[in-house]
Amino acid sequence: MEKIFSWLRQNWRLITLGLAVFLVAYVLLFRGLGSLTGHLYSTSELSAHEHSHSLKTILQDPLNAPHKAVVWAGIKLGHHSMLATRIATALFALCIGLLYYWIIAHWYSTRVAVLSTLLFVTSSSYLHIARYGTALILQMYILAFVAGVVLYQRSRHEKHAIYILAVMAALCFYIPGMVWLLVAEFVLLRKHIKRVLHRFGQKHVVILSLCGLITLAPLLWAIAQRPAIILSVAGLPTTLPSWSLIADQSLHLISSIVYRGYWPSEYWLYGAPLLNITEIILCIIGIIMLVQRPISRANRFVCIALAISTLLVCLGGSANIALLIPLIYLTIAGGIYHLLDQWLAIFPRNIVARGVGIGFMCVLVMFSVFYHLRAYTVAWPQAPETRTVYHLKQPT
Repeated sequence: MEKIFSWLRQNWRLITLGLAVFLVAYVLLFRGLGSLTGHLYSTSELSAHEHSHSLKTILQDPLNAPHKAVVWAGIKLGHHSMLATRIATALFALCIGLLYYWIIAHWYSTRVAVLSTLLFVTSSSYLHIARYGTALILQMYILAFVAGVVLYQRSRHEKHAIYILAVMAALCFYIPGMVWLLVAEFVLLRKHIKRVLHRFGQKHVVILSLCGLITLAPLLWAIAQRPAIILSVAGLPTTLPSWSLIADQSLHLISSIVYRGYWPSEYWLYGAPLLNITEIILCIIGIIMLVQRPISRANRFVCIALAISTLLVCLGGSANIALLIPLIYLTIAGGIYHLLDQWLAIFPRNIVARGVGIGFMCVLVMFSVFYHLRAYTVAWPQAPETRTVYHLKQPT
């Protein structure tokens, strides 16, 4: 008993943090998961549930297989309700939230990580997709590539990190549009990858190759049966749109971020922008910092990823605005860091001034938090467009 109390005294901060994360995750991602839409579902959620009923069904159409596999596992465990698709999505969203915090904590600081993660996980764009029972959430795993760039120079267990990243890279082929980000990351880290593989030796290179091939086997088999899947994997449309249509899509994308957006009402408050005024200002500051200070590989990769994701969304293929949302909030985190850094540099020893600056930033963050939570929990469920698309009951 004494050993237990001693362990609790030594790790009480970690335990408290774990309980806080669990509580926040439950409130944001799992509480009212079905009741917010009146226990009604959209056509897309019904389709996602039907395409995850068996391994045979998943192998026939392996695109977004990670999400389908989790839904299938839930069905096998006896959870036959369509709510299983939303639970699977929420589990992926929890991992994305934790990954976002890890990236910002290692890239900037713990203070910036707490503030920007709070902004990200309470944003209506994140909550819409995190609680929407389809595989759209997987496109937010673009953060895995940013984490790979941050991880390459910080990991003490290089071999374990390489194996994890190799499997994650193979899984990303199942997510529309991710192949381009994988190519960009490989080009950016090519010298480091060659150096690491050379140190590993032939045995580990063969094992890594086998792990990648085994992970990709279902997708390769499906492509052999239906070559058209390649376009979906690449996030490209079956026919390329005209330049005028691309220009219209670009204007709509910009409008969706800062003024007014009309994405599907299943995961968007009809007519609402992605960002509020506070986030727009922070995002602009973050973009200026990324352009003016392209020193780190992480900065360069985020700029490249923003360009690739924007192009894929404007082309109108299987890639979606969900690709851009994490990158935009990474940019906002850069804006928070730059503002705090400049303020604290002006007042390095004035405790009152430092407290005022940090307190003002906290007020701005809390304003955004309440704005987005109200938009998601109050405005979105009551919107006529939302009620129109959520009309299906649980099939008997």
